[in-house]
Amino acid sequence: MKNANSQDEHFEKLLIEQTRSGSSDAFAKLVSMHSPRLFSISLKILENHADAEDNVQNALWKAYENIDRFEGRSRFSTWLCRIAINEALMRMRAARPHLTLDALTPESEKDLVSNLSDDRADPERQYLAKELTARAFLGLPAHLIEMFIRIKLEGWSHRELANEIGTTMSALKSRMFDARRRMREHLEAVR
Repeated sequence: MKNANSQDEHFEKLLIEQTRSGSSDAFAKLVSMHSPRLFSISLKILENHADAEDNVQNALWKAYENIDRFEGRSRFSTWLCRIAINEALMRMRAARPHLTLDALTPESEKDLVSNLSDDRADPERQYLAKELTARAFLGLPAHLIEMFIRIKLEGWSHRELANEIGTTMSALKSRMFDARRRMREHLEAVR
């Protein structure tokens, strides 16, 4: 298994270098390798197929434009996932409705007051909570982000991931606990 992984990593590094040298065919191969994962992540965040597809395209374009900035300190897939998550958050931020006082007429003020007394969850608060959580997540080290992506977004079991990275279940759970603690500390610091 490790031999196949090292061959895949070597092939991916070769494709990255070829892309940096201007090969669009090499980048097309990288796209086919990583697009399904990026789409899955985008769909989980944006909850809409069309928006997820657009997000993948934007993330891949950004990756292509900035391929020289990939330093190799994390996996290429992790770098791509970070770009896709950031693009999704920017899309959510841009889609937020903006309300100006100039647009309010007396009738729309009545509608606004009735909407303010609505007992449903506050969409602004939900959005901010989701964005702050995503920022805390992106502040984690690359290897922890990779673990969460595989478990939460790709559906790997803890046992599968522990076997893949060559560690014990208890060590994996300890790392995940540490990652959650770091995220919680980050969220408490911004309160």
